Amino acid sequence: MAQLSVLTNEPRPEPAPERAADEVQRAFARLQQGFANERYPSLRTRLDRLTRLERALQRSSDDIVAALDADFRGRSRVESLMIALLLPILSLRHTRRRLSTWMKPEKVNPAWYLRPSSARIVRQPKGVVGVIAPWNYPVMLSVGPMIDALAAGNRVLLKPSELTPRIAEVLAAMLRETFAADEVAVVTGGVDVARAVSTLPLDHLVVTGSTRVGREVAMAAAPNLTPLTLELGGKSPAVVHESYSIERAAVRIGVARLFNAGQTCIAPDYAIVPHAKEQAFVDAYLRFVEKGFGDLATSRDYTAIATERHRDKLEEMLRDAEAKGARVVRADPRGTLAKRQPRMAPALVLDPKPGMLVMEEEIFGPILPVLTVASVEEAIAHINARPRPLAAYYFDDDAARAQDFVQRTHAGGVTLNDAALHFFNDELPFGGVGPSGMGAYHGFTGFKTFSHEKGVYQPGPSARLLRQPFPAVVEQALLALIHGGRSRRRR
Repeated sequence: MAQLSVLTNEPRPEPAPERAADEVQRAFARLQQGFANERYPSLRTRLDRLTRLERALQRSSDDIVAALDADFRGRSRVESLMIALLLPILSLRHTRRRLSTWMKPEKVNPAWYLRPSSARIVRQPKGVVGVIAPWNYPVMLSVGPMIDALAAGNRVLLKPSELTPRIAEVLAAMLRETFAADEVAVVTGGVDVARAVSTLPLDHLVVTGSTRVGREVAMAAAPNLTPLTLELGGKSPAVVHESYSIERAAVRIGVARLFNAGQTCIAPDYAIVPHAKEQAFVDAYLRFVEKGFGDLATSRDYTAIATERHRDKLEEMLRDAEAKGARVVRADPRGTLAKRQPRMAPALVLDPKPGMLVMEEEIFGPILPVLTVASVEEAIAHINARPRPLAAYYFDDDAARAQDFVQRTHAGGVTLNDAALHFFNDELPFGGVGPSGMGAYHGFTGFKTFSHEKGVYQPGPSARLLRQPFPAVVEQALLALIHGGRSRRRR
């Protein structure tokens, strides 16, 4: 696909709100009609849709990488290949291999008092699934939910983020070439389009964004009782036990914090380390930045901040922290990043306090506050006193202590002795809890999320005992069951 026109910097006019709503409604109506014509797509049809999507990603790979680079004002090519292309393609292959098994009705044992009879769970497509995608991973978080929804037999209405307009146009062109208008539809535009999508009577809606956005979407979807999967965010902690290698922990936390320049919802949002290990952690983190990226201004592996507005917000967080008594250590060993450049130097915030922006808001950038504690017990108390995050990370070679951390803290997901890698495993559900989201998807969990699990029961001969006039034996049986097998005479 040739998408060179998409990669220009010329502003694209936004449609009027009324026209945007009409376009969204027309796209939705076509998808509804498509589903009405095929309420339970065959395995062959679903596999064909998934295969077409994989081939579209492969065919469009160069355009996707170029558009991401343009939208981010400098995006690591390796990061784009890994997350925007390889990860969804691996998910597509995983899903295709298992789909025939997932589609089979699941037999369940009926309650003993209903035997002989049969019961099963049939997973039925819900209908039209809406996806409102964010700007930080605009391909993966568009295509990922789409994979699960198509596998479950649904139609998909996608609204990409307006903050990454070039990749939105590439995705729109790619999907329009690949799918009929009644299979997958893409609607582009700003907040008005997102609002129009969220107010539709969709059969399911997936939204990835901030907690504030999640609340707004939930309110917009409430009149239609639209089922929601909200992937939000929060302050994901990384706790290092005193016995764990501080060097290893700093590198693994650094990799996850600085991937995509920290513009990742499951990145460690702050580290908790023992008092005595603070300086060792700082030194190891700075060494990682120097070794991993070298000259930050020219590194091929360091991504820029997507918008100037967001970069300004991150700088304001650092100024706020310093003004309130924290110490900021910028990891720019060669001093090559000016403040107005798209790239922003990684920074550590030492001795952060409650009330600082870096401790109250999700950071979404290459900034890592470092708290110190006397014990893991203190770290757990700190985590449990705050809203439940999308992820939590614990570094400790002791399996019993790790299990204790998992059981005593709440988070959407956990990676032990590393960070963010649980997201890559399609056998695990991915989702938040409380303020960090509701619902989950990925793999079989996603297939079930976008399916209605319909219980189907076929009674046997015993069902005649439940019809009037009731035989005398029924009352005696009921009394025996109620009283634990002891027969009671009627008074």
